[in-house]
Amino acid sequence: MDSQKTRPLTAYLLIFVRIVLVLSILGCILLSLYLAVRYALPFLIACALSFFLNPIVSFLEKKTGLPRGLSSFIVLFSLFSLVIGILLFTAMALIKGLSSLTRTVPGQLGMLIKDLQSLFFSKLIPSWEHALHIFSGLPQGQQKAIQLNIESMAGSAADLINNLAGNLISSLTQFVSSLPNTLVSALFIFLAAFFLSKDSERIKKRLSFFQTPPAVSVPLRKVWKDLKKTCIGFVQAQFILVTLTMILVYLGLKALKTEQPFTIALISGFVDLIPYLGIGVIFIPWILYQLFMHHYFFTIGLTSLYTALVIQRQLMEPKILSTHIGLDPLATLVALYFGFRWLGFSGLVIGPLSLVIVKALYQAGTLRTVRLFILGKKVE
Repeated sequence: MDSQKTRPLTAYLLIFVRIVLVLSILGCILLSLYLAVRYALPFLIACALSFFLNPIVSFLEKKTGLPRGLSSFIVLFSLFSLVIGILLFTAMALIKGLSSLTRTVPGQLGMLIKDLQSLFFSKLIPSWEHALHIFSGLPQGQQKAIQLNIESMAGSAADLINNLAGNLISSLTQFVSSLPNTLVSALFIFLAAFFLSKDSERIKKRLSFFQTPPAVSVPLRKVWKDLKKTCIGFVQAQFILVTLTMILVYLGLKALKTEQPFTIALISGFVDLIPYLGIGVIFIPWILYQLFMHHYFFTIGLTSLYTALVIQRQLMEPKILSTHIGLDPLATLVALYFGFRWLGFSGLVIGPLSLVIVKALYQAGTLRTVRLFILGKKVE
Protein backbone atom coordinates (compact mmCIF):
# COMPACT_ATOMS: atom_id res chain seq x y z
CA MET A 1 0.00 0.00 0.00
CA ASP A 2 2.80 2.42 0.91
CA SER A 3 4.67 1.57 -2.28
CA GLN A 4 1.57 2.38 -4.36
CA LYS A 5 1.29 5.78 -2.66
CA THR A 6 4.96 6.64 -3.11
CA ARG A 7 5.13 5.48 -6.76
CA PRO A 8 3.46 8.63 -8.24
CA LEU A 9 5.61 10.82 -6.01
CA THR A 10 8.75 9.06 -7.24
CA ALA A 11 7.63 9.47 -10.86
CA TYR A 12 7.06 13.20 -10.40
CA LEU A 13 10.41 13.53 -8.65
CA LEU A 14 12.17 11.82 -11.57
CA ILE A 15 10.38 14.11 -14.03
CA PHE A 16 11.54 17.12 -12.02
CA VAL A 17 15.14 15.81 -12.00
CA ARG A 18 15.04 15.28 -15.78
CA ILE A 19 13.65 18.80 -16.32
CA VAL A 20 16.48 20.23 -14.20
CA LEU A 21 18.98 18.16 -16.20
CA VAL A 22 17.62 19.39 -19.55
CA LEU A 23 17.58 23.01 -18.36
CA SER A 24 21.14 22.65 -17.02
CA ILE A 25 22.37 21.32 -20.37
CA LEU A 26 20.57 24.14 -22.18
CA GLY A 27 22.06 26.69 -19.78
CA CYS A 28 25.57 25.30 -20.35
CA ILE A 29 25.08 25.54 -24.12
CA LEU A 30 23.85 29.15 -23.91
CA LEU A 31 26.68 30.09 -21.54
CA SER A 32 29.22 28.51 -23.90
CA LEU A 33 27.77 30.46 -26.83
CA TYR A 34 27.86 33.70 -24.83
CA LEU A 35 31.50 33.17 -23.80
CA ALA A 36 32.44 32.20 -27.36
CA VAL A 37 30.85 35.35 -28.79
CA ARG A 38 32.38 37.57 -26.11
CA TYR A 39 35.93 36.23 -26.07
CA ALA A 40 36.38 34.48 -29.44
CA LEU A 41 34.31 36.58 -31.85
CA PRO A 42 37.17 37.13 -34.37
CA PHE A 43 37.76 33.38 -34.51
CA LEU A 44 34.03 32.73 -35.02
CA ILE A 45 33.98 35.29 -37.83
CA ALA A 46 37.01 33.57 -39.38
CA CYS A 47 35.25 30.19 -39.15
CA ALA A 48 32.11 31.59 -40.80
CA LEU A 49 34.18 33.33 -43.48
CA SER A 50 36.14 30.17 -44.21
CA PHE A 51 32.95 28.10 -44.35
CA PHE A 52 31.24 30.41 -46.85
CA LEU A 53 34.36 30.83 -49.02
CA ASN A 54 35.33 27.14 -49.13
CA PRO A 55 33.13 26.39 -52.20
CA ILE A 56 34.80 29.25 -54.12
CA VAL A 57 38.26 28.07 -53.03
CA SER A 58 37.49 24.49 -54.10
CA PHE A 59 36.15 25.72 -57.45
CA LEU A 60 39.29 27.81 -58.09
CA GLU A 61 41.55 24.93 -57.03
CA LYS A 62 39.75 22.51 -59.35
CA LYS A 63 39.59 24.81 -62.40
CA THR A 64 43.11 26.27 -62.24
CA GLY A 65 45.09 23.46 -60.63
CA LEU A 66 46.61 25.88 -58.11
CA PRO A 67 47.55 24.62 -54.64
CA ARG A 68 44.75 25.00 -52.11
CA GLY A 69 46.80 27.38 -49.97
CA LEU A 70 47.36 29.74 -52.91
CA SER A 71 43.69 29.48 -53.94
CA SER A 72 42.62 30.35 -50.39
CA PHE A 73 44.95 33.35 -50.32
CA ILE A 74 43.69 34.63 -53.70
CA VAL A 75 40.02 34.36 -52.67
CA LEU A 76 40.54 35.98 -49.25
CA PHE A 77 42.78 38.71 -50.64
CA SER A 78 40.21 39.46 -53.35
CA LEU A 79 37.43 39.65 -50.76
CA PHE A 80 39.35 41.96 -48.44
CA SER A 81 40.43 44.12 -51.39
CA LEU A 82 36.80 44.38 -52.51
CA VAL A 83 35.66 45.39 -49.02
CA ILE A 84 38.45 47.98 -48.71
CA GLY A 85 37.65 49.29 -52.19
CA ILE A 86 33.96 49.70 -51.32
CA LEU A 87 34.88 51.48 -48.08
CA LEU A 88 37.29 53.82 -49.89
CA PHE A 89 34.72 54.56 -52.61
CA THR A 90 32.09 55.28 -49.97
CA ALA A 91 34.52 57.46 -48.01
CA MET A 92 35.43 59.47 -51.13
CA ALA A 93 31.75 59.93 -52.01
CA LEU A 94 31.03 61.08 -48.46
CA ILE A 95 33.99 63.48 -48.46
CA LYS A 96 32.85 64.92 -51.79
CA GLY A 97 29.30 65.31 -50.51
CA LEU A 98 30.38 66.80 -47.20
CA SER A 99 32.70 69.27 -48.93
CA SER A 100 29.74 70.38 -51.03
CA LEU A 101 27.64 70.73 -47.90
CA THR A 102 30.31 72.87 -46.25
CA ARG A 103 29.93 75.32 -49.14
CA THR A 104 26.14 75.51 -48.87
CA VAL A 105 25.56 75.13 -45.12
CA PRO A 106 27.14 78.50 -44.10
CA GLY A 107 24.69 80.34 -46.35
CA GLN A 108 21.79 78.34 -44.98
CA LEU A 109 22.95 79.04 -41.43
CA GLY A 110 23.18 82.74 -42.22
CA MET A 111 19.58 82.73 -43.41
CA LEU A 112 18.56 80.81 -40.29
CA ILE A 113 20.33 83.31 -38.02
CA LYS A 114 18.59 86.21 -39.78
CA ASP A 115 15.22 84.52 -39.31
CA LEU A 116 15.99 83.91 -35.65
CA GLN A 117 17.01 87.54 -35.20
CA SER A 118 13.81 88.70 -36.88
CA LEU A 119 11.79 86.37 -34.67
CA PHE A 120 13.64 87.59 -31.58
CA PHE A 121 13.08 91.30 -32.22
CA SER A 122 9.53 91.05 -33.57
CA LYS A 123 8.06 88.43 -31.25
CA LEU A 124 10.20 87.51 -28.28
CA ILE A 125 11.21 90.96 -27.02
CA PRO A 126 7.61 92.30 -26.89
CA SER A 127 6.52 89.09 -25.22
CA TRP A 128 9.42 89.36 -22.76
CA GLU A 129 8.51 92.96 -21.90
CA HIS A 130 4.91 91.94 -21.36
CA ALA A 131 6.03 89.05 -19.16
CA LEU A 132 8.26 91.38 -17.11
CA HIS A 133 5.32 93.72 -16.60
CA ILE A 134 3.22 90.83 -15.29
CA PHE A 135 6.16 89.51 -13.24
CA SER A 136 6.69 92.87 -11.48
CA GLY A 137 3.09 92.80 -10.27
CA LEU A 138 3.47 89.40 -8.57
CA PRO A 139 4.16 88.98 -4.82
CA GLN A 140 7.79 88.60 -3.73
CA GLY A 141 7.34 84.91 -2.88
CA GLN A 142 6.06 84.04 -6.35
CA GLN A 143 8.80 86.10 -8.01
CA LYS A 144 11.45 84.21 -6.05
CA ALA A 145 9.89 80.84 -6.92
CA ILE A 146 9.87 81.73 -10.63
CA GLN A 147 13.52 82.87 -10.45
CA LEU A 148 14.51 79.61 -8.78
CA ASN A 149 12.69 77.59 -11.46
CA ILE A 150 14.38 79.54 -14.25
CA GLU A 151 17.81 79.05 -12.63
CA SER A 152 17.08 75.34 -12.24
CA MET A 153 16.08 75.03 -15.91
CA ALA A 154 19.21 76.91 -16.99
CA GLY A 155 21.37 74.64 -14.84
CA SER A 156 19.71 71.55 -16.29
CA ALA A 157 20.25 72.83 -19.83
CA ALA A 158 23.93 73.52 -19.09
CA ASP A 159 24.36 70.05 -17.59
CA LEU A 160 22.70 68.52 -20.65
CA ILE A 161 25.03 70.36 -23.02
CA ASN A 162 28.07 69.38 -20.94
CA ASN A 163 26.96 65.74 -20.89
CA LEU A 164 26.39 65.71 -24.66
CA ALA A 165 29.79 67.26 -25.29
CA GLY A 166 31.44 64.83 -22.88
CA ASN A 167 29.73 61.85 -24.49
CA LEU A 168 30.76 63.03 -27.95
CA ILE A 169 34.40 63.47 -26.91
CA SER A 170 34.33 60.11 -25.13
CA SER A 171 32.88 58.38 -28.20
CA LEU A 172 35.50 59.91 -30.49
CA THR A 173 38.26 58.92 -28.06
CA GLN A 174 36.98 55.35 -27.87
CA PHE A 175 36.73 55.17 -31.66
CA VAL A 176 40.31 56.37 -32.16
CA SER A 177 41.65 54.10 -29.41
CA SER A 178 39.81 51.09 -30.86
CA LEU A 179 41.41 51.43 -34.31
CA PRO A 180 44.60 49.47 -33.42
CA ASN A 181 42.54 46.65 -31.89
CA THR A 182 40.28 46.63 -34.95
CA LEU A 183 43.26 46.34 -37.29
CA VAL A 184 44.75 43.52 -35.20
CA SER A 185 41.39 41.71 -35.18
CA ALA A 186 41.07 42.11 -38.96
CA LEU A 187 44.57 40.68 -39.44
CA PHE A 188 43.75 37.75 -37.13
CA ILE A 189 40.49 37.08 -39.00
CA PHE A 190 42.36 37.05 -42.31
CA LEU A 191 45.08 34.66 -41.07
CA ALA A 192 42.65 32.36 -39.24
CA ALA A 193 40.30 32.21 -42.23
CA PHE A 194 43.27 31.46 -44.50
CA PHE A 195 44.52 28.52 -42.42
CA LEU A 196 41.01 27.16 -41.84
CA SER A 197 40.27 27.27 -45.56
CA LYS A 198 43.68 25.88 -46.52
CA ASP A 199 43.44 22.92 -44.11
CA SER A 200 39.66 22.39 -44.31
CA GLU A 201 39.93 18.82 -45.64
CA ARG A 202 42.39 17.81 -42.93
CA ILE A 203 40.15 19.39 -40.27
CA LYS A 204 37.13 17.47 -41.60
CA LYS A 205 39.05 14.20 -41.43
CA ARG A 206 40.07 14.84 -37.84
CA LEU A 207 36.53 15.72 -36.83
CA SER A 208 35.23 12.56 -38.48
CA PHE A 209 36.98 10.49 -35.79
CA PHE A 210 34.53 11.85 -33.21
CA GLN A 211 31.55 9.59 -33.82
CA THR A 212 28.22 10.74 -32.41
CA PRO A 213 25.04 8.67 -32.11
CA PRO A 214 22.33 9.28 -34.76
CA ALA A 215 20.01 10.71 -32.09
CA VAL A 216 22.50 13.58 -31.76
CA SER A 217 24.09 13.83 -35.21
CA VAL A 218 20.84 13.88 -37.24
CA PRO A 219 19.26 16.90 -35.49
CA LEU A 220 22.63 18.66 -35.37
CA ARG A 221 23.02 18.30 -39.15
CA LYS A 222 19.46 19.54 -39.62
CA VAL A 223 20.03 22.56 -37.37
CA TRP A 224 23.35 23.33 -39.05
CA LYS A 225 21.79 23.15 -42.51
CA ASP A 226 18.97 25.48 -41.52
CA LEU A 227 21.34 27.89 -39.77
CA LYS A 228 23.54 28.08 -42.85
CA LYS A 229 20.50 28.82 -44.98
CA THR A 230 19.31 31.41 -42.46
CA CYS A 231 22.62 33.26 -42.24
CA ILE A 232 22.93 33.52 -46.01
CA GLY A 233 19.28 34.51 -46.32
CA PHE A 234 19.56 37.13 -43.57
CA VAL A 235 22.52 38.82 -45.26
CA GLN A 236 20.69 38.75 -48.61
CA ALA A 237 17.54 40.19 -47.02
CA GLN A 238 19.41 43.06 -45.32
CA PHE A 239 21.24 43.81 -48.56
CA ILE A 240 17.93 43.99 -50.44
CA LEU A 241 16.33 46.22 -47.78
CA VAL A 242 19.29 48.62 -47.66
CA THR A 243 19.47 48.72 -51.46
CA LEU A 244 15.75 49.53 -51.67
CA THR A 245 16.20 52.33 -49.13
CA MET A 246 19.14 53.85 -51.01
CA ILE A 247 17.33 53.64 -54.37
CA LEU A 248 14.17 55.26 -53.00
CA VAL A 249 16.13 58.01 -51.24
CA TYR A 250 18.19 58.70 -54.37
CA LEU A 251 15.16 58.82 -56.70
CA GLY A 252 13.15 60.92 -54.24
CA LEU A 253 15.92 63.46 -53.69
CA LYS A 254 16.64 63.53 -57.41
CA ALA A 255 12.98 64.36 -58.06
CA LEU A 256 13.18 67.12 -55.44
CA LYS A 257 16.36 68.40 -57.15
CA THR A 258 18.44 68.12 -53.99
CA GLU A 259 22.21 68.53 -54.11
CA GLN A 260 24.34 65.41 -53.53
CA PRO A 261 21.48 62.86 -53.62
CA PHE A 262 23.91 59.95 -54.03
CA THR A 263 25.88 60.84 -50.90
CA ILE A 264 22.71 61.30 -48.84
CA ALA A 265 21.36 57.99 -50.19
CA LEU A 266 24.56 56.19 -49.13
CA ILE A 267 24.39 57.66 -45.63
CA SER A 268 20.68 56.78 -45.40
CA GLY A 269 21.40 53.18 -46.39
CA PHE A 270 23.97 52.72 -43.64
CA VAL A 271 21.87 54.52 -41.03
CA ASP A 272 18.86 52.38 -41.98
CA LEU A 273 20.68 49.36 -40.53
CA ILE A 274 20.53 50.91 -37.05
CA PRO A 275 17.07 50.35 -35.51
CA TYR A 276 17.52 52.85 -32.67
CA LEU A 277 18.19 55.59 -35.21
CA GLY A 278 16.99 54.63 -38.66
CA ILE A 279 16.56 57.12 -41.47
CA GLY A 280 14.48 59.30 -39.15
CA VAL A 281 17.70 60.67 -37.62
CA ILE A 282 18.40 62.25 -41.03
CA PHE A 283 14.94 63.15 -42.29
CA ILE A 284 13.16 64.45 -39.17
CA PRO A 285 15.66 67.29 -38.39
CA TRP A 286 15.87 68.03 -42.11
CA ILE A 287 12.07 68.31 -42.40
CA LEU A 288 11.83 70.56 -39.33
CA TYR A 289 14.61 72.80 -40.63
CA GLN A 290 12.95 73.20 -44.04
CA LEU A 291 9.62 73.92 -42.36
CA PHE A 292 11.22 76.60 -40.20
CA MET A 293 12.84 78.13 -43.30
CA HIS A 294 9.36 78.33 -44.94
CA HIS A 295 10.31 75.93 -47.76
CA TYR A 296 6.87 74.35 -47.67
CA PHE A 297 7.00 72.53 -51.02
CA PHE A 298 10.33 70.91 -50.14
CA THR A 299 9.03 70.08 -46.66
CA ILE A 300 6.01 68.28 -48.15
CA GLY A 301 8.29 66.40 -50.53
CA LEU A 302 10.67 65.28 -47.77
CA THR A 303 7.76 64.28 -45.52
CA SER A 304 6.19 62.21 -48.32
CA LEU A 305 9.54 60.53 -49.06
CA TYR A 306 10.16 59.76 -45.38
CA THR A 307 6.63 58.34 -44.97
CA ALA A 308 7.11 56.14 -48.05
CA LEU A 309 10.44 54.88 -46.70
CA VAL A 310 8.98 54.00 -43.29
CA ILE A 311 5.98 52.20 -44.83
CA GLN A 312 8.22 50.37 -47.30
CA ARG A 313 10.53 49.19 -44.51
CA GLN A 314 7.70 48.03 -42.24
CA LEU A 315 5.89 46.17 -45.03
CA MET A 316 8.87 44.66 -46.82
CA GLU A 317 11.11 43.60 -43.91
CA PRO A 318 8.96 40.70 -42.59
CA LYS A 319 8.14 39.54 -46.12
CA ILE A 320 11.72 39.61 -47.40
CA LEU A 321 13.12 38.02 -44.22
CA SER A 322 10.51 35.25 -44.28
CA THR A 323 11.20 34.56 -47.96
CA HIS A 324 14.97 34.33 -47.55
CA ILE A 325 15.13 32.46 -44.24
CA GLY A 326 12.14 30.18 -44.83
CA LEU A 327 9.84 31.32 -42.02
CA ASP A 328 6.22 32.39 -41.89
CA PRO A 329 5.90 36.22 -42.20
CA LEU A 330 3.80 36.51 -39.02
CA ALA A 331 6.21 34.33 -37.03
CA THR A 332 9.13 36.36 -38.36
CA LEU A 333 7.43 39.61 -37.37
CA VAL A 334 6.78 38.30 -33.84
CA ALA A 335 10.40 37.11 -33.52
CA LEU A 336 11.70 40.49 -34.70
CA TYR A 337 9.44 42.38 -32.29
CA PHE A 338 10.25 40.37 -29.16
CA GLY A 339 13.92 40.09 -30.09
CA PHE A 340 14.19 43.87 -30.43
CA ARG A 341 12.17 44.51 -27.25
CA TRP A 342 14.29 42.16 -25.13
CA LEU A 343 17.76 42.43 -26.65
CA GLY A 344 17.77 45.62 -28.69
CA PHE A 345 19.67 45.67 -31.99
CA SER A 346 21.17 42.19 -31.55
CA GLY A 347 17.66 40.84 -31.00
CA LEU A 348 16.86 41.53 -34.65
CA VAL A 349 19.36 38.79 -35.48
CA ILE A 350 18.93 36.54 -32.44
CA GLY A 351 15.10 36.55 -32.65
CA PRO A 352 14.75 35.00 -36.14
CA LEU A 353 17.82 32.83 -35.51
CA SER A 354 16.21 31.36 -32.37
CA LEU A 355 13.03 30.72 -34.34
CA VAL A 356 15.02 28.86 -37.00
CA ILE A 357 16.73 26.71 -34.36
CA VAL A 358 13.41 25.81 -32.71
CA LYS A 359 11.90 24.99 -36.11
CA ALA A 360 14.88 22.81 -37.06
CA LEU A 361 14.79 20.98 -33.72
CA TYR A 362 11.05 20.39 -34.11
CA GLN A 363 11.38 19.05 -37.66
CA ALA A 364 14.28 16.80 -36.62
CA GLY A 365 12.17 15.35 -33.78
CA THR A 366 14.50 16.65 -31.08
CA LEU A 367 11.76 18.39 -29.10
CA ARG A 368 9.69 15.20 -29.14
CA THR A 369 12.73 13.21 -27.98
CA VAL A 370 13.32 15.64 -25.09
CA ARG A 371 9.65 15.43 -24.11
CA LEU A 372 9.74 11.61 -24.06
CA PHE A 373 12.97 11.70 -22.03
CA ILE A 374 11.41 14.04 -19.44
CA LEU A 375 8.33 11.82 -19.13
CA GLY A 376 10.54 8.74 -18.76
CA LYS A 377 9.13 7.05 -21.86
CA LYS A 378 11.08 5.01 -24.38
CA VAL A 379 12.68 7.08 -27.12
CA GLU A 380 12.06 5.47 -30.49
